[in-house]
Amino acid sequence: MTQEQVVERRVAALEELLGDPEASGNPFGHRALRAADEQGAPDPRAARELLRFGFATELVPEELGGRLTRWDGLVRMARVLFRRDTPLGTAHAAASLPGAVTVWAAGAPGQRRRAAELLLRGGTLAAAHQELPYGGELLRGEYDAVPYGGGFLLDGVKPAVAHAAQADALVVFGRTSPDQGGHSHSALLVDLAGADADRVRLMPRDPGAVGDGHRRGLEFHDLPVPGDALLGGAGDGTPLALRCLQVTRSLVPGMVLGGADTALRTAVECGLQHPSYGGAPLEHPHHRAAVARAFVTLLVCDCLALVAARALHLLPEHSSLPTAVTEYLVPGLLQETVQNLAPVLGARFHADEGGYGVLRRYLRDLPRAGLGRAGAAAGLAAMLPQFPRLAGDAWLRGPGAPAALFTDGPLPPADLGRLALTAGADPLAGTLCEAVRACGSWQGPPGVGPAALEPLRELAQGLQDELRGLREDCRALPPGEPAALATPPMYALADRYALVTAGAACLGVWQAHSGDPDSFLAQPAWVTEALMGLTQRLGRPLPARRTPTTEGVLREVLDRYHSGRTYDLYASGMATGEGVGT
Repeated sequence: MTQEQVVERRVAALEELLGDPEASGNPFGHRALRAADEQGAPDPRAARELLRFGFATELVPEELGGRLTRWDGLVRMARVLFRRDTPLGTAHAAASLPGAVTVWAAGAPGQRRRAAELLLRGGTLAAAHQELPYGGELLRGEYDAVPYGGGFLLDGVKPAVAHAAQADALVVFGRTSPDQGGHSHSALLVDLAGADADRVRLMPRDPGAVGDGHRRGLEFHDLPVPGDALLGGAGDGTPLALRCLQVTRSLVPGMVLGGADTALRTAVECGLQHPSYGGAPLEHPHHRAAVARAFVTLLVCDCLALVAARALHLLPEHSSLPTAVTEYLVPGLLQETVQNLAPVLGARFHADEGGYGVLRRYLRDLPRAGLGRAGAAAGLAAMLPQFPRLAGDAWLRGPGAPAALFTDGPLPPADLGRLALTAGADPLAGTLCEAVRACGSWQGPPGVGPAALEPLRELAQGLQDELRGLREDCRALPPGEPAALATPPMYALADRYALVTAGAACLGVWQAHSGDPDSFLAQPAWVTEALMGLTQRLGRPLPARRTPTTEGVLREVLDRYHSGRTYDLYASGMATGEGVGT
């Protein structure tokens, strides 16, 4: 059985476990999930079922008794939970991800074994990062970890630690040195379940924090922590945190895409079944275009999520760029896409029942996914300092990414030790340039004539022209410290770079599937629509002659709705009734 077949079977089994969301008594049904959200606590029945299913094995490496062999497989499994309900996915997939990745990256054999055992029995391994310059609620405040008696005394308070109330253990990035340099912090694996209760205080939940009960303040008062809790070396906390953030910033956006899938499905259901303006909303051209545009945007986001996750395996030394772009661009695109479906949904956009409630919780919780509101700033902080060097010796010169980056094919094991904070090259920029050089020989699948490819050629060439202009603008930047790059003009450069990179990812996926005439991804319609949307965002002119593509995309949307398949790159089958709003 291939790696992909294993992932497909596991995804199908999880869909079967979740069952019909409208079924009475289903712990994964809309009613139960809404009730759990209102109570601010997960449904224990759902937790038991997922533990029995073995979902936690997806977070644990295979050599430690789990199933984790490839990051894109974990994304697809977590996406199933997020498609059903954002808090469900957060609690069971995202909650332990930052802490687990840190242990897998730097833990000694005994630490890795203990963390694996904790996760496999259904425990939560949370993380508390040090205060970082780009702020955000989860990054405010930090702990001191003062060396004492061969171990450490942990002291201090953070006003918000994700999943603090549920955590059995916590990866703490504490200050172990008064120096202000890059080696002032160390990572510690702290056993909360066995900690002295008099030295740990969980702050009360803010009663006004609707849907945000998983974030609580956590205070330590000289809590003794043994020396063998140290992850990696003393003073390695900051570089370790930044390296591991590459993993979470590449995975979480792809996970939360599942909620936008449900939002689109709910809009399609509403448009087909509920009269509006004297007829069904999907009979209105503007609504048809909105639905098609939303689907294409989900594909753009999934292209970025795919290359970011697979780059961790295939291009670890260069992965800092696609992971940063994914964190920077995808959450905002998803939120905008769901909000733009409001005209199709009409008054039901504000409803709480069924799929509509999933949609509303998604919009509420999406800004808090991953690092919360600091996510885009974290992506910027990873991208901006690299621009001057990339403009000098990488853009328009380097080779493209391997074709395997854009497929669901087999992957080598991921080596987290090879992740670098800055990229040695920009393979996605190379992919764009290679695509433009080859565009004269592009051929569509059977039934697609040369005229259908001409707009795509123009759009690809336009993106390369944008990259060329970006290179010239970045070459003109004055030398200085990275902090000096945090200016509005630099933010505009980051926007342009992220959109060009998204276009390159889409072209890579389309070319990788061009040999499969039965695949929708081989059709030029979706990638043409994708590049038109990105080109419009860049403010560039669109092709003068355009082959109509919206209706072809909309046919795929409706076909997937009626056949119960997902709105992503995989078109996977789903449980009965997914996304039904009434």
